[in-house]
Amino acid sequence: MDFERIELSHAGRLRELLRDYRGGFCDISSANILFWRDYYGISLYDGDDGFALRYDDMDDLVCYFTAPDGKIVEKILEREGGKALFTCLTAEDVATLRGRFRCDEPFHERDWDDYIYLSEEIISLRGKKFNGQRNHINKFKKLYPDAEFREIGESDIPSLKEFIGRYFEEKKAVLEDDSFDYEEAHLYEQLDNLDLYAQRTGLLLVGGRIAGFSIGEVVGDTLIIHTEKADVTYDGVYPTLVNLFAAAHAGDVRLINREEDCGVEGLRRSKLSYHPLQIREKYAMLVYRKGFQK
Repeated sequence: MDFERIELSHAGRLRELLRDYRGGFCDISSANILFWRDYYGISLYDGDDGFALRYDDMDDLVCYFTAPDGKIVEKILEREGGKALFTCLTAEDVATLRGRFRCDEPFHERDWDDYIYLSEEIISLRGKKFNGQRNHINKFKKLYPDAEFREIGESDIPSLKEFIGRYFEEKKAVLEDDSFDYEEAHLYEQLDNLDLYAQRTGLLLVGGRIAGFSIGEVVGDTLIIHTEKADVTYDGVYPTLVNLFAAAHAGDVRLINREEDCGVEGLRRSKLSYHPLQIREKYAMLVYRKGFQK
């Protein structure tokens, strides 16, 4: 069972493999896998019997993702000497694996659950529950009547890289996070390979200056918003960016996934304020080959 380290050249094949994925997790998408491939040491098994992902460094653990009802589970268990850790499992995946194998109790961390929204609600922002977002957007429109929203073009990339550089410089001044350097470098890589990543993009400008941008992709019936960065000196910039990006790119899908909150209190408060349809729990579980002795 040979696993091959993920490279940019895998982009098209990953999209093909994940076209019918319905688990809904942001992690299991071609752009996310490409983006974080080196950070987590992600590799791919792609055989006639299906595919699997191996993560060599997920919090110092080796773990796998594959279809829970496939023969590949047995192959992975054999490869790992009789037991293996599987990640990005839905509650249904957990039940399937428990029906086939002896398993430890599944576990999940609230910080890494995905926020799922009805796309129509994020586009329309109708009803009292969205009063706050509408007020912020109306203030933004009043303060910045010359604001413009459009897709990212090739000519925008140099100024967008400068914006990203300033964004992370400010982040690093107040927080220590070993992922900042990685994320910054791979955002530059992504911008240099927009066609290869094949994502939907949005750029918010005020007076010709970048106020924010978003990047996402569609998997199944879900628009996954992978990147959302803005300059908060513009009042109401984030609600405006969220709404405009959804209006531009979520009209043909039922759901929007705005990923995790990573345990950041302000981010959690913000994502809850959009009234998610579901906070989708993401499980991991240790699975044992039949007859394996602990």
